[in-house]
Amino acid sequence: MSSGNGVESSSPSSNSGNSGNSGNSGNSGNSGNGNDGRGGNPTDLTSNPNPTDKPFVISTRQAGSLIASTLIGVGVLTLPRVTAETTAESGWISAIGGALLAMAAMAVIVTLAKRYVGLTIVEYASRLLGPSRFPLVGRMIGFPIFALFFTYWALSTTVVARVFGEVVITTVLPKTPLEVIISTMLITAFIFVMYDEEVLARVNEILLPIIVIPVLVIALSSLQSARLDNLLPLFAVDWRALLKGILITATSYLGFEIMTMFFSVTQQGHRLMSASMIGIAIPGIIYTLIVISGISVFGVEEMRLLAWPTLELVKTTEVPGLILERLESAFLGVWVAAVFTSVGNMYYATAAIVRHVFRLRGHRVVATVMLPAYYWLSLRPPNVQKLFQYQTWLGYIGAVCAFGIPVALLLLSLVRDGRAKRSGEPDAAGKEAIPE
Repeated sequence: MSSGNGVESSSPSSNSGNSGNSGNSGNSGNSGNGNDGRGGNPTDLTSNPNPTDKPFVISTRQAGSLIASTLIGVGVLTLPRVTAETTAESGWISAIGGALLAMAAMAVIVTLAKRYVGLTIVEYASRLLGPSRFPLVGRMIGFPIFALFFTYWALSTTVVARVFGEVVITTVLPKTPLEVIISTMLITAFIFVMYDEEVLARVNEILLPIIVIPVLVIALSSLQSARLDNLLPLFAVDWRALLKGILITATSYLGFEIMTMFFSVTQQGHRLMSASMIGIAIPGIIYTLIVISGISVFGVEEMRLLAWPTLELVKTTEVPGLILERLESAFLGVWVAAVFTSVGNMYYATAAIVRHVFRLRGHRVVATVMLPAYYWLSLRPPNVQKLFQYQTWLGYIGAVCAFGIPVALLLLSLVRDGRAKRSGEPDAAGKEAIPE
C-alpha cells in the first residue's frame, strides 16, 4: 500500500492531480474543457485522469483499510459453520477460494474506477447504458441497478445490526432489550455517517489494526487445542460441493462493492489495485485461520450445530500471560469495532447512492430519513433462524451487485469503446489508461 502517504487536502486547489491544469499522469492539458492535451474528445469522461472537480481525499492505503474493515464483521462469527455445512473438512479450501473469487470481482471494480476516474457507479453506469448526448436516458435505464444496490446495502446494514444485537444479548447483556442494543449501534453509525468520506476513511484506517491484531492472536492461540486429524482427509470432497462451498463462502466477503461509491474520491495510480487486493487478503487470512481452528478444535459435526462457532472457539482458548480470564469479553469488544465499521460504511454507501441518483447536495438528510427505517427493518426477523435465512437470501442479491453488475458494465465499456474506435464517435476509448 501507499506507505507514508497521508490524506490529501480536500480543497481542489491544493490537491495534487486534481487541479484544472494537471492530471495524475503528469500531462498538463486544459481540463477546463475536458481535453487532456493529447487531442482527446472533450466529451470523453475517461480521457483525463481527473475530469471532475472532486478532490481525491482517500489514499490508496485508506482504500484498502475501507475494504478490509467492511468485510470483517458478522462473517467472523458464522463462517466456520457455513463452510462445515457445505464442504465439511475442506471448509478451509472454500475460505481461500471465496477470497480469490472476491479478489477477481474487486479487480473488475478497480478497472472500472481507473477507466472512469472521479466517477461513481451511478455516473459511469448512466454513461454506459445510454447515449452520451442524453445522460438522463442512461440514468433512467440504470435506475433498477441503482435501486438494487440501494436495497442490498440497506438490508445488509439492518441484518448486521440485528446480528450484533442477537450476539450481545446472548453473551454479554442478556437482560438488556434487543431494541436498545440495535438502536445504540444504529445511532452510533448514524453519527459516523454524518461526516464525509475523508473522515470515514481515517477512522477505518485507525480501527483496522485494532481489529485485526487481536483476532489474529486469538485465531492462532486457539490452535493449541486443535486436533489436526479433524481436518483429514484434506482433499476428499466432491468438486461440485467444493464449488458450491466457494460460491457460498464468497458471500461472506461481500461489502467490497461499496468502493464503487468511494473510488470516485480515491487517489488513482499503480498502487490502487494492490491496495484493494490486500484489503481483501486480510479478511481472507483471518477467515481461513478461523475456519481451520474451528474445524480442528470442534470437528465438522459439532461445528454444524453451533450458531456462533467462533465465539465458542474463543471460550475454549487460553492465551499464555493474558490477564483476562474470560477471553470472549475482549474478543467481543474487538468485534464491536468490526461491526461498527461494517454498519457505518454500508450506511454511508446507501445514503451516497441516493444522493448521486437524485443529484442532492449532501447525504446527511438521506441518512437521517433512513435511520428509523433501519431500526424498523432490523426488528422484522422473528428469530435467529429466520435471520440466518434472510442473510442467505441477501447473499444472493449481493453476489449480483458485487460480481454480476461490475462484470457486465466492464464488458459493455469494452464493447462501446471498440465500436466507437471503429466509427470515430466521441465515445472512443482514445484515453490514456492509468498505469497498473
